[in-house]
Amino acid sequence: MQQKKSPKFLVKLFELLDSEQYRYLRWSEDGKSFQVCDLKKLERQVLKVFYKQKSFASFIRQLNLYGFKRSKIRRNVNVFSHRHFIKGDKDQLINIISHNKLRVMEELTNQDNNLKPQIYEAEHQQLTETLKDLQNQQKQIQIKFNEQIHLQTQLKLRILQIMNQINNHDISINVKAQNSYQLLCKVMQIIPNNEQHKEEIEVIKYICKVFNEFHKDSVSSLFESPNERLTPLPFYLQDSAVPNQLDIKVQQNKLSDQFQIHATKIFQPSQMKQQQFLL
Repeated sequence: MQQKKSPKFLVKLFELLDSEQYRYLRWSEDGKSFQVCDLKKLERQVLKVFYKQKSFASFIRQLNLYGFKRSKIRRNVNVFSHRHFIKGDKDQLINIISHNKLRVMEELTNQDNNLKPQIYEAEHQQLTETLKDLQNQQKQIQIKFNEQIHLQTQLKLRILQIMNQINNHDISINVKAQNSYQLLCKVMQIIPNNEQHKEEIEVIKYICKVFNEFHKDSVSSLFESPNERLTPLPFYLQDSAVPNQLDIKVQQNKLSDQFQIHATKIFQPSQMKQQQFLL
């Protein structure tokens, strides 16, 4: 920051008054003003030499710029005063500012005052835009979050649907298999148990074997592991020599009862109530 300096015009005038070289240019008795008693000599010996001014009027205008007041105590005596232009107090000259500088400072002050609302408005607008951007970002984040929640909900529902389908499919397979064995049992009731119907018994045995293998493979592939709910067919249906293991002398009703008992044990699902086969 530059140090404030006293006006050169006033400094030179102050020095001329202190020198007392010119009797027509002197301090007043109280030292709060100075007097000019001879205008012609002032113009010729002082203004023209030290200020390059040709007229007393120019000197007066210059003093007016710095706020000096002019008065007359006699016809040819002009008195000039300023509250900071005091004899023996040269340091006060720094406080004297020309009207031009005052005008410039006032204009700058007014400009600052006029700019402040504009600056505040610009800052307010910038903060408002920043707030809107943050709000938009928050909305986008909320939308994405809601989409993720919706997607997770849909996935859970889909998983439940698939599990229900698997469970229903498993139950349906077991029910159909049990019904098939019931049908086979009814067929066994019709076929007489003797050597004459050996071929029919072989056919039934083959059908049971094929159905058992197909049923286990289909369910195992569905769960990618062996189905623990199903057990193999009875030993007398898995052996190729079924007719030899079956006692041909066993009564027809006893054979039918055995089929019913094994069919119930094999294909009854774990989640279903035990059913009675009505033949």
